[in-house]
Amino acid sequence: MRGLITYSKLVAWLKVALPLAALALLSTLFLVPRSFDLDSAIPFAKVELEKRLRNQQITAPYFSGQTDQGHAVAITAETARPDPDAPNSTIAENLTARIETVDGALYTAYANTGVADGEFQEVTLEGNVKLETSSNYSIVTNTMIISLTEIRAESGGEILAEAPFGTLTAGRMALRPADESEDIYLFFTKGVKLVYTPKDTTR
Repeated sequence: MRGLITYSKLVAWLKVALPLAALALLSTLFLVPRSFDLDSAIPFAKVELEKRLRNQQITAPYFSGQTDQGHAVAITAETARPDPDAPNSTIAENLTARIETVDGALYTAYANTGVADGEFQEVTLEGNVKLETSSNYSIVTNTMIISLTEIRAESGGEILAEAPFGTLTAGRMALRPADESEDIYLFFTKGVKLVYTPKDTTR
């Protein structure tokens, strides 16, 4: 009988002691202070935040507008993101710029990357820049600036062009209206060299 009473008292005591011990253990997890360096933690969080903001991008962005003369300008890209070093600029990847004049002429430029400047309303194309025209010109260059508010495109340096009449090289190319006319022309300047290739004729 004494053994049963001792066992019953032990069980009753454990029912009280074990929950108290568990409560004490849990309290140490939350109440014991942990030392850490706030000065080192805050800059890390700031770097992570800035990195996330820089990596924000838009998929398949599209811009279209019309000049005062009625010409249409459209820009499309694979992706676009803000330029972290220039708040008014946007960096685009795999970009296509399309210019269509009121008389039906079409000019399409392609590039690996492009930087759109919101202040000057123009796009700078870089990397494998190629301009194709509906009049069968194919022009390649390193860089090209295209306006978003008027029909104006200029190469940043030398160009190589395949034309219906042959191949030509030049130090600079410009697409713009003539001085006294609204007609759009391609201008080649600075050391233009032409290799004329006559078309085959049949008699």
